[in-house]
Amino acid sequence: MARQVSGKQWFPGFLLAWLLLNLFQAAFTELDPDEAYYWLYSTDLDWGYFDHPPMVALLIRAGTLLLPGELGVRFFFVLLQPLSFYFIWLLAGKPSGKPDVFTLAGLLAAVPILGAYGFIATPDGPLLFFTALFLWLYREFLEKGGWLFTLLLGITMAALLYSKYHGVLLIFFILLSNLSLLRTPLFYLASILGFILFLPHLYWQYENGFPSFLYHLQGRDDLYKLKYTTTYLLNQLVIFSPFLFPMLIWVLWKRRAAGAMERAYRFLLYGFWLFFFYTSFKGHVEPQWTVALSFPIALMLFGESRRNPGFGRWVRIFSLATFVLLLPARLELAFNWTGMKSDFHRRAWAYELQERAEGHPVLFQNSYRDVSKYSFYTGEQAYAFSDIEYRPNQFDIWDKERALHDKRVLLVAQNNWKCENCEKVELTQKSFKIQWLDSLQAAGKVQCLLPDNLGGRWSVGPQAAFPVKFYNPYPFDIGLRKGTLPLLAKGVFLREGVARSYPLISLEGAPLALPAGDTAVFEARFSVPDSLSGPYQFGIGLSRDALPPDVKSRLVEVVVE
Repeated sequence: MARQVSGKQWFPGFLLAWLLLNLFQAAFTELDPDEAYYWLYSTDLDWGYFDHPPMVALLIRAGTLLLPGELGVRFFFVLLQPLSFYFIWLLAGKPSGKPDVFTLAGLLAAVPILGAYGFIATPDGPLLFFTALFLWLYREFLEKGGWLFTLLLGITMAALLYSKYHGVLLIFFILLSNLSLLRTPLFYLASILGFILFLPHLYWQYENGFPSFLYHLQGRDDLYKLKYTTTYLLNQLVIFSPFLFPMLIWVLWKRRAAGAMERAYRFLLYGFWLFFFYTSFKGHVEPQWTVALSFPIALMLFGESRRNPGFGRWVRIFSLATFVLLLPARLELAFNWTGMKSDFHRRAWAYELQERAEGHPVLFQNSYRDVSKYSFYTGEQAYAFSDIEYRPNQFDIWDKERALHDKRVLLVAQNNWKCENCEKVELTQKSFKIQWLDSLQAAGKVQCLLPDNLGGRWSVGPQAAFPVKFYNPYPFDIGLRKGTLPLLAKGVFLREGVARSYPLISLEGAPLALPAGDTAVFEARFSVPDSLSGPYQFGIGLSRDALPPDVKSRLVEVVVE
């Protein structure tokens, strides 16, 4: 007779099957550009990065030391999710009966966003793992206390923050759900330990001018559009399953929280949803920003399924329906049978561009994603620079551009470049404008110092003139007239954070070169464009040809009359 599977083996069997599915997916699915970006992080380990804390880079580095290619990049992210599910199983009461196991496993397999973060390498993978671990440790801390759980809770708090900044919301809303923690000395000790462990990242932020905090708190603000809010609300329905989400709303409406854990789950749901509803009035909200709610949602639906068998049957039916619908999409990501155009199926252009580069470095304009994917799949030297019309990123912190100084480089720019001698190339699912640059002058870290009294009221038309200083921190001279596309000084007029005009600035009074490790003084002359009127912020930047400049100086307030 065939040996029957005991109840205790059902959930481990699900974890093994889920692990194998995600290993398969990770090995055969092309990297998304963001994953390639995080892979670049891993090639230069640090305590922090522009967009995220360092956990994602550390996991990728560990995986690529063990395995090559896409599977190496994703290996530890794949391992983390079954471990996350194990802690959710513990929080659910270690269900072993077939109906209960099928309900919990179905819920975990049917949440679309959990399926995605089971194999791709992003900060959300470790965030989910440490969310599950934190929730379990929080329960054990409440029930048992003691030094062991205090120590582990503090370490996990730090790990949440090292994974993604959203971890602070998780900790805050858990505390808000149980203010009696403020009368618990061991909770303070756990919090202090977590803070101490997080100090290296905070020091990295301080050393680099707090780039991540400034960007996430200020740099994402946009003029409000109704679609930001409506898209945010619709995304919540999609990422947590259109079938299961209405059932969750029913549970929240009909049931009162029973106990500290259910209260914590509800505070997390309401807290995250309200916080990101508020941020939708400041700009676009990415769907994955609420991914940490996946586990509280699964646990609440599982709890209701246990109390109400009829509800449980519908949960299993809807979970199976969702998984069946998701499985072909996952296979399509791996094999691209239908020819779907997505970021998981766009590496052919990198090889085509590699042929055009002929072994020379490639310099990308305004695309940290393209340079990352190109670097991963070709293994060639590449770099990216950003101008005033693009968002800042890790390349603004790195100083890798200096390796390209005085070299022959292929410039790869966006299609809006109004160039005279460039070539537009149509690659597979990509198009660029390219031009060869001889003797590239690296100037990413150059600083421009404006006079203290600059600003006030300026008139349209008449030429403005004032002294400026350019500081060159590099160990080499920078020629402002050297190379195919020499560096040009340009003024930058901004209003409400949007660049409005870039008048060309003439630099006079000194040789047009920036000496190594020294400051050069010039007189800046330019005419205020007659298209401008009213208040602006003004700065000075450098650019090549008709490309927009970056900003090298502080911004001063001016009024154009």
